Amino acid sequence: MSRPRFSKDYRTYGEWKKAQPRDSKYAKEIIRKHEYFPDRSLSQLRKTRISDYELSNRAWDSLSAQDKRDRNLAIQVLREMRKDGNLTSVLEKMGLRTEFALKHLGKNLYKSGANWKVTASDSIQIGMLIYSTEGQKTIITASSKDRSLIGEYFACVQKAVKNNDPSVLDKFKDIQIVDAKGKTHHFETDLQALYEIMEAQEEPEFLEIYQD
Repeated sequence: MSRPRFSKDYRTYGEWKKAQPRDSKYAKEIIRKHEYFPDRSLSQLRKTRISDYELSNRAWDSLSAQDKRDRNLAIQVLREMRKDGNLTSVLEKMGLRTEFALKHLGKNLYKSGANWKVTASDSIQIGMLIYSTEGQKTIITASSKDRSLIGEYFACVQKAVKNNDPSVLDKFKDIQIVDAKGKTHHFETDLQALYEIMEAQEEPEFLEIYQD
């Protein structure tokens, strides 16, 4: 089935875009909306509000269980893209569509010329597991910097436990994470305490730090 006519004067979106320079605020808004909704006509796009659809700015606790799972997938897209990945290949590998990425990444995913890019950092909220001085817990992180820090911490925990070498955790002793609710958390760096935490887990080898 062919797409409906884009507008009264232009059969397709491509014809509309090429007809004149599209650098006004209005035109940029239509272009952005078309990225989210490529099948909609111009009149439909005018009536569309991205804020009703895009989820990246919504608090973690306000999301449904499915939206939380989808956000975890979207964060994976971000990570792959920040490794100089190509959006098309990343999405194909994960079985996702561009509209999915836009819905969950919002303005953190944008077009530069003909290429899709992602921001160097973001403030998307997501639930993550940490080993804190208060034990194992899930916190809601609010920055890509904290997500990277937690990932680095767990890599060092595995190394410390494997080699019985607590020194690799020394750099985390004075580091703290402030979660989305403003609460401060300190990483557990005591090797004996980490052994006890991991022994209490049923399947620590399958640990998933991103939580639904």
